[in-house]
Amino acid sequence: MSGRFELRLPDLGEGIAEGTIGEWLIHPGDAVTEDQPLVEVMTDKASVEIPSPVTGRLAEAVAIPGSVVPVGSVLAVLEVESSDQDEQSATPAASPTEVIATPGARRLAAQLGIDLATVGIADGSGSIREDHVRSYADAGGHAPGSEAQPEAALNATGNAAFPDRSVISSRLTRAAAVPTVTNVDEADFGAVYASGLSPLTVLAFVVSRSLSKHPRCNMLAPEGRPIPQDSVHLGVATQTDTGLVVPVIRHAESLGVAELGAAISDVTARARTGHLRPDELVGSTFTVTSAGRMAGQWATPLLNLPEVAILGLYRIAERPVVREGAVVVRSMGNLSITFDHRYLDGMIAAAFLQAVIVQLESWGERS
Repeated sequence: MSGRFELRLPDLGEGIAEGTIGEWLIHPGDAVTEDQPLVEVMTDKASVEIPSPVTGRLAEAVAIPGSVVPVGSVLAVLEVESSDQDEQSATPAASPTEVIATPGARRLAAQLGIDLATVGIADGSGSIREDHVRSYADAGGHAPGSEAQPEAALNATGNAAFPDRSVISSRLTRAAAVPTVTNVDEADFGAVYASGLSPLTVLAFVVSRSLSKHPRCNMLAPEGRPIPQDSVHLGVATQTDTGLVVPVIRHAESLGVAELGAAISDVTARARTGHLRPDELVGSTFTVTSAGRMAGQWATPLLNLPEVAILGLYRIAERPVVREGAVVVRSMGNLSITFDHRYLDGMIAAAFLQAVIVQLESWGERS
């Protein structure tokens, strides 16, 4: 028999509490398949496409293009086949003892080892979102309340004239307060260029594989305690017209170099055109950043919290270097590892960076 499914605006990550409805990609009455993009939503950080979690038919497009709606709001009503109930919802009712939370919040809480029952809700929304979990973690395990007020005051006084940067500003302010150290070294990219592969692709592959041997660099550190991660969910910092975003490639350590290269091309292209899914913007465990030819010699990237390290790739150019007593020209590029000194010592970060460099310089020797 037929039932109704309420599609709600999901947790969009990055502490984002609302989104602006863009273009509807289908019309009422159209058939819908599971994972089919339904509507574009624009946030302070990126444009994303909200997919349908069910197969059915669009009964009503509730959200009006141009309107600003909070996370958890009903976007659409879908007609679905249901044998068990007449009404369905993306956020079903819970028993009195059950914690109501979005899937993104549950996933992040599990990653960070946080009991959702201890996370308070200060905005009266009734459902724990990912930004609630992040605020709880950033506050050292305290329910959000007075701890959130300084950020609100900053947005009201410092960022009101620049709404497109408010979320970015608050995140960078938190990241800038972390005591980081940056280690910079150079690598010969001659073998990488000889392979015909993109330096970023090879670097991402090498980093993903190296993190398994240097697991302390692949940690998340909420609540003042580092938590090792079993998998590498690689963030790739990407510049877009609306700002820097970090789409995530999950289980990067399990991908071949060609697969990883295709995944990077896919998510970065969709990030720039606003076609990412919400779940592709959350959950990274380590981030790689590069501005390509615009990158300069080197920089000191800010951490993508709650990660404990970030690796930067900078301009690769021909430089004179000494090899076996002779001056020769090589394709050289600088790499940096910026790390949270509270959880990583310099020797650990340097060992990881050196392992990456060795693999880059011996890339042509891979069997």
